[in-house]
Amino acid sequence: MALKMSQLTQMTDTPKSTILYYIREGLLPEPKKIKPNVHLYDDDFVDRIRFIKYLQTHFNASIGQIKTLLRDGDFDFSRGFEAVLETLDTLTAPATPVIMSDAEVCEKLGIDAKTLERYLRMGAVFRRKGGFSEKEIEILSILLELEKIDPEGTLLKTYIEHAREVARRETDLARRLLDRSGEKNDVVKTLFDATLILKPYLFNMHLVHTYQERAGEE
Repeated sequence: MALKMSQLTQMTDTPKSTILYYIREGLLPEPKKIKPNVHLYDDDFVDRIRFIKYLQTHFNASIGQIKTLLRDGDFDFSRGFEAVLETLDTLTAPATPVIMSDAEVCEKLGIDAKTLERYLRMGAVFRRKGGFSEKEIEILSILLELEKIDPEGTLLKTYIEHAREVARRETDLARRLLDRSGEKNDVVKTLFDATLILKPYLFNMHLVHTYQERAGEE
């Protein structure tokens, strides 16, 4: 079914100006122009717009990152959320990454190569394509400060242990759900919701409530 702009804005809860911006940026194809001032949009525009907004909201993805995803990831909109699994590195990178080498990171933070390598082996920080971004610099700065108050690394090791275990369980469960589901795109979207929204909520709220309970016991 062909849609008018008024229908498209209503169905996607997206302003006309935003939709036209997506088209100008190449995130959406050009509409069918049946008359100079009459444009029609295919049904798949609805799914595309909702998907782009999902990436912006839950991945904090910039227009540049989404364009890179579509261009470099050979992205297939028909596979939607399933295709995102193959290109997560693009979406989790900073919007305007400043990539640094090992030597540049060590010089900036005043650490030696052995310290950096130790954190890498532990799984406390990760290299991206080409090196380290500003996010890794931020994480390394936190790791260095944490090491001052917890030199044995008890808290960090606990984080890493639980992160790996949760990641393994999420991956195994996702594979089982995808294998037995005919609607893979719907399954992957639900898994993204669980990972990006539900998981942080549960972890943070349980932390808050535990602190409150312990404070009440003192």
